[in-house]
Amino acid sequence: MYQGRHCQYTDYQLLENTSQKFLQIINLDNFVINEVEKYLSTFSDFDFNLSSKIRIYLNKIDDDKSGVINKITHLLDELKNNVLVDIREHN
Repeated sequence: MYQGRHCQYTDYQLLENTSQKFLQIINLDNFVINEVEKYLSTFSDFDFNLSSKIRIYLNKIDDDKSGVINKITHLLDELKNNVLVDIREHN
């Protein structure tokens, strides 16, 4: 669900675009967590729990950047899959 309503395909497109931009930013060498707050807010609009997990991993990005990005990518894939299921069930 997006902001408390069932998802539409445009919501999926928003999530896909936001995810791509977010991953590009966190892959930068000089990444600062404050730069991605708007992206995290968008993820939270879809699923607060998954967004919270992404935030937790971001706090560990300095320890194992590639491992953290891999885990975040999996969480984003899960979120996108959840949105697609919602679209299929309600549209």
